[in-house]
Order: sequence, then C-alpha cells, then structure tokens
Amino acid sequence: MKKLGFMLMALLVGVFIAVQPAEAAYLSEHDKYVEVSNEEARQLADLLGLKDIPLGEETAKLSFQYQEELIAKIETQFNIEIDHYYIWLTVNGEPVLGIDPPFAMY
Repeated sequence: MKKLGFMLMALLVGVFIAVQPAEAAYLSEHDKYVEVSNEEARQLADLLGLKDIPLGEETAKLSFQYQEELIAKIETQFNIEIDHYYIWLTVNGEPVLGIDPPFAMY
C-alpha cells in the first residue's frame, strides 16, 4: 500500500511540474495574407487612422508592434490572456499593413 501511495504522489508531483497552463499568444500559424492594390491598401489604412502615412514594410512592422503593445496592456489591465492573429495586407507580395481582427473567445 505504501508503494502505491508513493507512486501516486510521485505521479502527481510529476504532473504538476511537467504540465504548464496554456498561455495566450500571437498565433502566427493563423495569419492570413491578402493581396490588395496600392489604392485598396491606402483606403483601408485611412480607415484605421493612418491617413497620409506612407505604406510599406516599415508601416507593417509599426502596425504590428503597436497592436501587440495594445494587446499586452489589455491583458495586464484586465488580467486576461488573448489569443490573436493578423491579417497582413500585401502589395506585390510585400506586407504593407498588419491588422489584428477580433477573434471570437468561447
């Protein structure tokens, strides 16, 4: 009986050490890439408040960083974790804008 109790205790301790809680994160495997024209990208960027800001790789990086910082602040403020992904608008195959769409949480 002692052996069985010891084995169960060792198993429980091992499970607590080995199993980590799931963490919310940027899920790059769910990213979508949408090819658009310069005009379409410009219209969408204007709708997002990026009027008169030139679009390109740098803008894509900045939009990604800004949204990542915003998500981190929301997670900290409300003590929640949010899984998210991006829709990357591309012109001639180059990302020009990253958009974090709403992701349904169940």
